[in-house]
Amino acid sequence: METWLIVVITLCISALLNLLINPKVSKNNKLPPGPFTIPILGNFLIPLRKFSEVEPILRKHLAKYGPIITLRISFRPFIFIANHTLAHKSLVQNGAIFADRPPATLIGKLISRNQHNINTAFYGPTWRLLRRNLISEILHPSSVKSYSRARKWVLDILLNRLLSQSESGDPVIVKDHLQYSMFCLLVLMCFGDKLGETQIKEIEDVHRRLLLHSSRLNILNIWRSLGKIIFRKRWQEFYDFLRDQEAVIMPLIEARRK
Repeated sequence: METWLIVVITLCISALLNLLINPKVSKNNKLPPGPFTIPILGNFLIPLRKFSEVEPILRKHLAKYGPIITLRISFRPFIFIANHTLAHKSLVQNGAIFADRPPATLIGKLISRNQHNINTAFYGPTWRLLRRNLISEILHPSSVKSYSRARKWVLDILLNRLLSQSESGDPVIVKDHLQYSMFCLLVLMCFGDKLGETQIKEIEDVHRRLLLHSSRLNILNIWRSLGKIIFRKRWQEFYDFLRDQEAVIMPLIEARRK
């Protein structure tokens, strides 16, 4: 308890000093209205929830703040538009203004290798290259036929796993087999090779672990220098995740290059 008390007091003092040193930041930051948040402490109100649970929060505040509101989630502001006309005006008529993405959080930047994937890349040459590769190769209608053998291979895997478990007399959990089969297909599309079950499980495990612990890692996005001291064990846990991911993925990438 004493340690966490020191942490909370330190964060509060840091926030107050930041407000005193930069008093004009909040005045010049013209964001849509939203629920009041206390500096630092207010940011912890929503990160404790799943992102899928944001909708009830939005419905609660829309009547009070209007069709565009600001909520602070994961230590940064998110702007939500709940009106068709305003959404069309923002994303279609003024699409070029809002086409870019904001800088990733510290953790997001490390996970995406400096925003080098289609989900986080800035609007520019890298994003256009990734999008062109996705549209012209993976999602192009001609790829449906080219992946017919892969789909048959995955279908055989699914049927064999379902048949094997049904014959064992144990309850058949269809969801697990479907997820595994689809993961086999995605791995084949990504690395261009049919991997064994052990390798596929390793890839699935490193990604699942990172996803399951992502909410615990959000706290690492605040006060980079100070946070690495206070949350050093959690930082070490995060680096372990990245090291395990690299150990599993990089040999497959190098093999594909050869």
